[in-house]
Amino acid sequence: MPVKETTLEGMPPAAAPKQRPKKKKKKKDKYANTPKWAKQGNKKARHDARICLARQWLSTYKGTGKHIVQAYRQQFKVDVTVALNDLDEIGALTPEQLTVKRQAEAIRQEHLRREKEEKELQDFYDRFPNSDDEFFFIAGYTSGGAPYGVTWEQMGLSPWEQPDDLN
Repeated sequence: MPVKETTLEGMPPAAAPKQRPKKKKKKKDKYANTPKWAKQGNKKARHDARICLARQWLSTYKGTGKHIVQAYRQQFKVDVTVALNDLDEIGALTPEQLTVKRQAEAIRQEHLRREKEEKELQDFYDRFPNSDDEFFFIAGYTSGGAPYGVTWEQMGLSPWEQPDDLN
């Protein structure tokens, strides 16, 4: 008499639902796209590896000298200062080009700093929309058009000084 195969539940194998082995979820490596040279142990090792690769990259670079800093930054994911230092070290830029690009970067950073300060100042003024040089808070205006309210002196502040509790 032939022996019938059965599963644990007593069902024939064709009728039993197939169970797939559960797959283990892989933990995502947040550094999966990071180049090997950037995973070096310390800053000096990363710098040396980047310079070695930069020399190879420079020999294959087909762009103009005008855009070499931007191309280097995109290739090696570094900021402008590091890119300029590295390109200087491998001899890709002349001293004159380097000086001009560093001055342009200094001007750009100064411009960004000023914009940030102006934005912070504007945000400060926006917090006190009902203020002027005399009044900390303008409660209203008389029929003649003169403002009235709380003065800066009454608040114990000089004009546009920020109260400590608003910091």
